[in-house]
Amino acid sequence: MVGGASEVGDDTAGSQNLAWVDDAPAARNNADQVTVNLPKYLDLTVAEAERQWLEIVSRQDPTENRGRVNHTPVETLLAGAVRVVANVRAGGGEGRSFPFPVPELARLFRRKPNGVASKVENLSGVPGRNRGATTDIDLGRRLAADPDLVASAYRIILAAARNVGIGTDRLPDFLGLEHGGFMVLLGQEEIDALDLETAVEQEIGQRRLEDLDTDSATERALVQMLRVGQSAFASEVLRNYGDACAFCGFTLGDGRRPSLLRAGHIKPWRDSDRRERLDVANGIAACPTHDAAFDTGLMTLDTAPDHLTVRVSPRLHSAADRHPATARHFSGDGLRQRIDLTLPTVAPANEYLAWHRERIFA
Repeated sequence: MVGGASEVGDDTAGSQNLAWVDDAPAARNNADQVTVNLPKYLDLTVAEAERQWLEIVSRQDPTENRGRVNHTPVETLLAGAVRVVANVRAGGGEGRSFPFPVPELARLFRRKPNGVASKVENLSGVPGRNRGATTDIDLGRRLAADPDLVASAYRIILAAARNVGIGTDRLPDFLGLEHGGFMVLLGQEEIDALDLETAVEQEIGQRRLEDLDTDSATERALVQMLRVGQSAFASEVLRNYGDACAFCGFTLGDGRRPSLLRAGHIKPWRDSDRRERLDVANGIAACPTHDAAFDTGLMTLDTAPDHLTVRVSPRLHSAADRHPATARHFSGDGLRQRIDLTLPTVAPANEYLAWHRERIFA
């Protein structure tokens, strides 16, 4: 398959572009065919990307009753980039919402958001839990294993978009890489090697119960899936707090990566299940100093109807009284006494805050 036409639930309308027609089913399991297809993505040029953008923006609205349009390499590569900044699940009915930048890309691609979400999900690199074809799986693995490849393709696609008149209002720079910088997977400091190994073993065990592939390539893909999922979690948490520290307001404010901020779990990654690890309500954005204090139990948060109250441990309170440098970070203007819940779109869940107060706070 060249363009990922086996997406789940994409009923996007439009006359079919024959350049991206789905291959015969037999070809989907042919490794040679995958090798032939990948250069269409990995060797994409600005000129070819411009041609694809012109085709994309000429499509009619997806509400029209038309046949499905298969994803072009431009759309597929952007879907692969989305995996770094958002954990996306397809399905759930017409009324469900999708995280940034899925709705923005759906409008630009003239697709329904669920169709874009399906393509993102198909690029996980892990076969068997979606309907992604061999090309999607192989491409997803290549992108997850090579952040520089994602950054390079992303800049080519955005340069081509700007050349044909697609501005940031229609295609935002959601990776913050359009004008330079490095592709960084956020939040990796939270994942200990042993904890990652344990999580992969759990995934492998579940796949065996479901009679799904558990070979070495799939195991490596599961490792990457967990790491990329953590980066997406961190990105969503930072957006949720306006890219600023919830405890003191520190921010660089330029939308670029890295930002010096951390997006940590309230209930730690190692103690969370699969759902909890990706739940934005289990995260809080903080500068390195306040993140460390929260993670080690020197601070916690108490709940109130419309805000969170910051509570410091007796040990930290004593240190702030004795040391001016400590006081600068943990008293007065250096530490908010309360965190209003008007900024985070998703407030921290009480179940995670209670876990932190009972298990971590010293």
